[in-house]
Amino acid sequence: MKLKNILVAGTMALSSLMMSTSCSNFLDINPTDAQTSDTFFSTSVEARQALNGIYEKLRSDYNATIPNNNALLELTLGDDAYVGGASSGTDMLWLQQMMRFQALTNSEAAQQSWNKCYGAIQRSNTLLANYDQINFKSNEEDLKNNYKGEATYLRGHFYFELVRYFENIPLITEPLVGDSWQSVEQGEPSVVYAQIAKDMQDAIALMAEEIPANEAGRLTKYAAMSELVKVYLFYTGFYGQTELPVEGGTAITKADATQMAKDVINSGRFTLATNYADLFNENGNYNPEVIFEIAFANTGSGDWGDYSYGNIMCQMAGPRAHNGPTFAQGWGFIAPSRDLEQSFEAGDARLGSTIKYAKDLIDEVGSVHEPHFNYTGMHSNKYTTHTWNQAEVNVELNWAQNYHYIRLADVYLMAAELMVDTDPAMATQYVNVVRRRAGLADISLVSLADIQQERRVELAFEGHRYFDVLRRGLDAAKTELDVTNYTLTPPTDTDAQYINDQGQNLTGDIAADPTVFEINFDKAKRGFLPIPQVEIDLHPLLKQNAGY
Repeated sequence: MKLKNILVAGTMALSSLMMSTSCSNFLDINPTDAQTSDTFFSTSVEARQALNGIYEKLRSDYNATIPNNNALLELTLGDDAYVGGASSGTDMLWLQQMMRFQALTNSEAAQQSWNKCYGAIQRSNTLLANYDQINFKSNEEDLKNNYKGEATYLRGHFYFELVRYFENIPLITEPLVGDSWQSVEQGEPSVVYAQIAKDMQDAIALMAEEIPANEAGRLTKYAAMSELVKVYLFYTGFYGQTELPVEGGTAITKADATQMAKDVINSGRFTLATNYADLFNENGNYNPEVIFEIAFANTGSGDWGDYSYGNIMCQMAGPRAHNGPTFAQGWGFIAPSRDLEQSFEAGDARLGSTIKYAKDLIDEVGSVHEPHFNYTGMHSNKYTTHTWNQAEVNVELNWAQNYHYIRLADVYLMAAELMVDTDPAMATQYVNVVRRRAGLADISLVSLADIQQERRVELAFEGHRYFDVLRRGLDAAKTELDVTNYTLTPPTDTDAQYINDQGQNLTGDIAADPTVFEINFDKAKRGFLPIPQVEIDLHPLLKQNAGY
């Protein structure tokens, strides 16, 4: 869908865009026929439905058989895993190209990510533009503030996703009408970030501190505060600034960002899971550690368009042609890298929850599975085809494992990074809280490098590593992300049960040519994806990103 078609809408179809989950009433809304915005917005019921429509885009991550999941795209660009798929190396070619920083301007994954975000922004803009005409009851003042705050925050969130992937993007905060789409042009990144900061600050003042248990899935002010800290760190790091600009307001300083992180930590609303594994097993959904959670559902839908609500990341990650007591079969698109594996210290309890070794899966069933491209003998163990989560019908589209975008551990480590120079004792304490849960010894005095390392192993496969590296600067990113002179890791076991009929041992790396594991970060592209060519062809004022 082109930007013109997304943003210029005479009617707004407000249907049951967020299906219910077993833990939430908030997202269970009956379908409503399409109506114009002039007649639709009248009561809190319509405000709630429109807000649901924005939330729905958070999990709109598999449109027209093209995955655009934020965590998957981040993983594709980062160095924690390789894109796998069929052994030919051409399965979902646009992801293979993206992994090698060779994305084309007609990249289907980039286009669908662009569409998803602007679709959400259009919904946010439409609700906010019509907000004053909604008649809330006298006892609904809190709802009036909360819904507006959540819509405003989500607009900022989707702009942050866009600007981190594409950098030079149109900034639109009002619904477009008539031919106004023709004047759309890209905003300076600093202007976009200033609007993001304004949206998030405005939202914090309106959003609730706590959501009722029967409305799990809605976001609180602490999600906005946590992500605003993330915005500050990326903007100031990548652009070499000391402050984050705020549209019409006072810039956010390092001290401001530090205080926000501390406020989230000290709020008492969130607690670290005692057992790290419980974040990603059957106890993971709505875990009290999670601050920003994207809810997925098992609706049984077989729609391969944009109307299924399962977590496609799970299906993408599962091993190919394997069915056992732990994992069902998936598509084999996430091959943990040896570099990530070697980043874990001995005794780190997080390793087993992050990586599942092929040897263990083979031992469970007594037979090998199909090796995927860039095979490393390892599979993701976070968002994957866990059999405890397997649907009865249309399995591929119905994995109901929620995605944890921001957890308390993430905030601890962001706070530590902000404080490492100004309050090293507290920074050390925050890092050690996270390490102790992993069964590791305390660090006596943390360094920035310690914190960066801790973020990698704590948050692997969760959508943060690539941006954490990119915000260190392009030279540092090239040093970190380049893979040269790759040597295949030999099998760990040589028994016949680990060898397939082609003579390949599934307990080690598999490739006819080890150079397929090599990566060249292209500094000319500055770490960003291309602006979809279809948008440039349609919108005369848009310009392509550098390097494309």
